[in-house]
Amino acid sequence: MVICVAEDRQSEEIAVKLLLLSLSRHCPDVPVDLFFPPANAQFQQWLQQFPQVKLRTTEFSGVSGWNVKPYALLLLLEEGQDEVWWIDADVIVSRDFRQAIGTLTDSTLVITEEALYGQYRDDSYRARAWGFEVGRVLPFNLNTAVVRVTAAHLPLVRRWRSLLETEPYQQAQKLPFEAKPFHLFGDQDVLTALLASQEFADIPLKILERGTGIIQYFGPAGFTLKERVTCAIEGLPPFIHCQREKPWRKSESPPDWRDKRRYLEYVQVEVSPYSYLATQYKNQVDADLEWLKPRSNLGHFLQISGLGSPALTGMPIALLYSLSRLYKKLMGKDDRFNPAIAYQFVCQQQQQDEQKE
Repeated sequence: MVICVAEDRQSEEIAVKLLLLSLSRHCPDVPVDLFFPPANAQFQQWLQQFPQVKLRTTEFSGVSGWNVKPYALLLLLEEGQDEVWWIDADVIVSRDFRQAIGTLTDSTLVITEEALYGQYRDDSYRARAWGFEVGRVLPFNLNTAVVRVTAAHLPLVRRWRSLLETEPYQQAQKLPFEAKPFHLFGDQDVLTALLASQEFADIPLKILERGTGIIQYFGPAGFTLKERVTCAIEGLPPFIHCQREKPWRKSESPPDWRDKRRYLEYVQVEVSPYSYLATQYKNQVDADLEWLKPRSNLGHFLQISGLGSPALTGMPIALLYSLSRLYKKLMGKDDRFNPAIAYQFVCQQQQQDEQKE
């Protein structure tokens, strides 16, 4: 077994460090293959404390961002690894995920449920859009923040990579986010299409569900009231995925509190469960972690009132969201699972991310 982590942006070095520190604490016996081309001498010196980590600085030619996943996985499988776990660099581990997930067969592929924002029933749309014969209907679109493959999945991973190299997909990646077709939006949409196709419908899936297997921290619905109650009783899921807004990228000063939406978005990032876990490693990162300290008055209040619990910290924001959803549902305005609206929302957020970078 080996864990695969890949990141090609120097600006995300802090996230890579925090993921490695959490893996070293909770899974110290598992080797890690780290694909990090921008690794400088200082980072390599810091990395020497992790003998289980193998650093690779060679880039995959013509591939970047999320599209690197099947390339990295395939490389490790073809080198002879029997079991490879992909973990996004903006994930932090709260405990040994092997114990949480339990025994898996060689044929079982692990993948995660998409964040609540932007989630809707897939209904095999992506498979049909690629022209595949539908073999199964998935309950929702999938997310590739965490993926487990074995040698048994070599045909799938090769097919995944080949589809990312097709002209339609390559051309779609050049389009504005709002113009991308669903099935060509990103790597995980292609993998979702393949897993729904007849060709790969026999692959057993272990889907890590929101709130129990992973926290998909994306927007005010990123850590719902129900998920928080579950976590307060059972503890955090093994994976915390810091989607979209990154705490290490947030502005030094909070926005004006009268701009309620932007202010709450800022506060939500301040009190994320990711930041809660990252605080445990603030003396081991060899980097400035001032972003871990809340700068807004509300952020300070929520952190104190949370009593040191990641599930309770930020609970009032989750309660407000739940009440808002209930009101919209009662008024017949619940559009959470409307594909067009969900897709439009995701596109808007992706555009904002691109502008920031």
